[in-house]
Amino acid sequence: MVVDLDKPVNVKMFGKTTQQNGFWIDQKDQPQKSQFISSNLLLYVTSGYFNMLIGDDIYNVSEGDVVIIPAKTIYQPRETEGCSYYFVHFSATTLENTPPSSIDQSLLRFQEVTENGYAYNYYGKQYSSVINLPVHIKHNNFKLYYPLRNVFERATKLNIWRNNYEKLLLDNIIRELLILISTELATHQAPNNTLQKILHYINKNYTTNLTLTSIAETFGFSTSYITKLFRNFLGKGTVDYINDLRLTAACEYLISSSYTIGEISNKIGFPNQYYFDRLFKRKYGVTPKEFRKSNNNNNF
Repeated sequence: MVVDLDKPVNVKMFGKTTQQNGFWIDQKDQPQKSQFISSNLLLYVTSGYFNMLIGDDIYNVSEGDVVIIPAKTIYQPRETEGCSYYFVHFSATTLENTPPSSIDQSLLRFQEVTENGYAYNYYGKQYSSVINLPVHIKHNNFKLYYPLRNVFERATKLNIWRNNYEKLLLDNIIRELLILISTELATHQAPNNTLQKILHYINKNYTTNLTLTSIAETFGFSTSYITKLFRNFLGKGTVDYINDLRLTAACEYLISSSYTIGEISNKIGFPNQYYFDRLFKRKYGVTPKEFRKSNNNNNF
């Protein structure tokens, strides 16, 4: 999920809760079913362990880990050894079709102004901070473990029903949290211009007959090299990335257009409708037809 941190964050739900040992239980004391999430969800685990199905992958999550589930993603918490965690449902400006290579990062110059103080002088017309947030961030990737925890502890002291300002403070605290996470990720994931160019190419051409082989031929690299780039920086394979773009686009068409399932399949780059149906059901738990029928503004 590519987030523009220059733009505001809107917190829709915030809190802390626990789960007892065993299968994950929902608010009605029933085993947790798969959910289609309508807003972004961030989890920060303060103790314990659990595993969770997100999309097609299972993640093992433990104390200190952060999980970020993008909107319009199917997920299902499964088993836990008992855990406590903060949760934040939020909306933010995402730039899935804008690669980091297109961002103008202007100069920031430091200037000491007094013997005991300093100031930052900013030069440039535009400054953007964009981060590609992975689904699962292990705690050993964070040097800022305690500052992250402190952010959540500050958020719990707010009462958004008291006045509108406390809600604004909550929004800004969660934005600060994303900035802190981004700072840590930047130290572990150096920018890769090759990957940025490939992502830009894929984002423009994913509706065509795009394959790993054709991408490798376009950029003059081996398929294994490109696969390694995607695994190292995005945590998923090249084909998985392409299919995620296509299936996300399919959801938009199914909700907002009158195209047939076959027409949508062709539009997003799947000439084989059977293959499209199979991938869609594996990712979202329902067929495209069932999704369209039951989900115009579906919230679980």
